[in-house]
Amino acid sequence: MLDLKLLTTFREVALRRSFSDAAVALGYTQPAVSQHVSRLEAAVGVRLLDRDARGVHPTPAGELLLTRAASLLDAARRAEEDVRSAAGAGRPTVRIGAFPTVAAGLLPGATRDLRARRPDLRLEVRVLEPEPAIDELLSGRVDLATVIDSELQPVGARPGVDHVHLCDDPLLLVMPAEHPMAGRASIGLEELAEQDWLLPDVGGTCPDSNIVLRACRDAGFEPNIRLAFDDYNALQGMAAAGVGVALIPSLATANVRSDVAICPLRGRPPERRIQAAVRVGENDPLVDHVVEALRAAARALPTGRPLAAVA
Repeated sequence: MLDLKLLTTFREVALRRSFSDAAVALGYTQPAVSQHVSRLEAAVGVRLLDRDARGVHPTPAGELLLTRAASLLDAARRAEEDVRSAAGAGRPTVRIGAFPTVAAGLLPGATRDLRARRPDLRLEVRVLEPEPAIDELLSGRVDLATVIDSELQPVGARPGVDHVHLCDDPLLLVMPAEHPMAGRASIGLEELAEQDWLLPDVGGTCPDSNIVLRACRDAGFEPNIRLAFDDYNALQGMAAAGVGVALIPSLATANVRSDVAICPLRGRPPERRIQAAVRVGENDPLVDHVVEALRAAARALPTGRPLAAVA
């Protein structure tokens, strides 16, 4: 009989191709991880991992076990939840790792939808940036993670992870309410070449800031960056104070200040693609319900935050 704790450790090592990385993700010491794998290999009677100068690689037997591990662990988790639910000790639960703008812009609507369709379902939400959320997904500590994709920075493939498209999230222009261009139906990005700019993050290292920088360059100018923040509420505040203009995702406009103007860009705006990440091989109907609820929440966004190009 397979020990699920040992199987979890093996799966983490096989996916990450590293004992040390698996140890960090699981919160174990590296010797403990090695011992878990050795005990599992002894239990099944075959070698599951090869170690060489390039790292760790599953053997043919290990590859077969890896393909079965996700469904085995998921079935065990669901069986535990079903037993607890039958005993009145728990409710079916989906654990979500969502980055901040999805947590603010999509999860409230998705939660309302789920409460209407599946009142028995409980959501556990942790606010996590995409990369840590994927790590938590692979470690089995969340069941769904949200990630950002763009043409400039495509989502990198991670072994054991599938991606499901949720929505396209265009960037919108934020400026002081008294700005001369405020109130216009749309604005061409090239018209903002002489403006001072506020950037989503320092150095252009995150997907959002890179999207803004590329859009400005495609419009024929390098933005004069006055300030950079990794918080969209702070960007709105500085825009309201007249420090500069900013491009922020439509999902970040769930709570708009009264002293700023939000305006769409003319033509096809720069955008982020929002995706859900799930574990390969897991077919959990509850996770599917959450994905569809997130998609429905995106479709229900107000027309003030469009998901299409403006003519």
